[in-house]
Amino acid sequence: MDNWKAIAYLLASGQGFVLSLSLIAKGIKGRRASLFLGLILLVLSEELLNAWAMQLRYHSQPDAFPFWNFQSYLLLTIATWFFVRLTTEPDYVFKPRHSLFFAPVAVEIIIRCIWQAYRRHTGIELPSLLDNPAWFFATEILPIIGMIAVLAVYAYKLHGFHAGWKKQSTVSSVAIYFRFYGLFGFLMLLTFLWIAGVILEWPVFSGIEVLLALCLFGLGYIGYITPEFFMLPVLPKEKPAERPDFARYDDPAELRRLANAFMQDQLHTRSGLTLDDLAAHLQLPPRYISYLINTNFNTSFNGYVNSFRVEEVIRKLADPAEQHKTILGLALDAGFSSKSTFNQVFKQHTGKSPSQFALVQK
Repeated sequence: MDNWKAIAYLLASGQGFVLSLSLIAKGIKGRRASLFLGLILLVLSEELLNAWAMQLRYHSQPDAFPFWNFQSYLLLTIATWFFVRLTTEPDYVFKPRHSLFFAPVAVEIIIRCIWQAYRRHTGIELPSLLDNPAWFFATEILPIIGMIAVLAVYAYKLHGFHAGWKKQSTVSSVAIYFRFYGLFGFLMLLTFLWIAGVILEWPVFSGIEVLLALCLFGLGYIGYITPEFFMLPVLPKEKPAERPDFARYDDPAELRRLANAFMQDQLHTRSGLTLDDLAAHLQLPPRYISYLINTNFNTSFNGYVNSFRVEEVIRKLADPAEQHKTILGLALDAGFSSKSTFNQVFKQHTGKSPSQFALVQK
């Protein structure tokens, strides 16, 4: 059984190294989020390789290559921090000076290598670095504290984005939730197990190394094939309200009329519908309609109209009476004026392309 476990660890770590290096290479070429996702996967791959070595007692062999000296949990925390910044802040740019944050990782690896080389050269049995309380805190406890802080920031950003997303669109699906929370959930599980193993000293790692590897490898492949998968879409910025000009209007009543214009009168199916067209239909000032939409739905006029069009397409995709039509035909019936606009808006609202969504529906 131990041999099978060792083989599983070795295969998983090998696959992880190949994937992590591919992501890192892609990140160096420009997709910085892929770079840091690759570094996250690299740390886990090193952990699995170390688990393989422990199964075979490789550490105690005289000619063993001390690859474990290059493993750093500090790297996991720092890489996760930059990954979170790059995927949740559209304007964030990783600058060369930010590389200095990785200096503690380099110092840790250098000290470990020097310590190992001195032991081998002199033959003196030095105590493990982990026996030193300061070293243990800096390399084991501090990364955990940092990861908790990073995940707290990640959760805050996801919560804020999700609130804005719900105002902008009523479209929701399992795929969208996985896109927003899949990696976060995995990192939360990983951190919990990390705390349980290091601080509480629970025997948790032996039975779940392969499970964790499979989970992160899956997310790693997603990041490699679709780099923008973990990028949160850009929400329209909230515009300042201009309420004083519209004091004579009853907002709740006009919001109901606005909703009925689309849900009952199907105004969104008119290709090229403009704000002036809607204003003429409702007999309201265009600026007041913009005020209602911006204030209550945190989106623009086009975003509001397109949300009804997307919902119309989704409804017809599930309607047997509409199965004879192409997806583009349904989009044109719903009011979209071109295929490119439809594809872009549909993916922004659902997280999937129209063809991918249709396959899932089937």
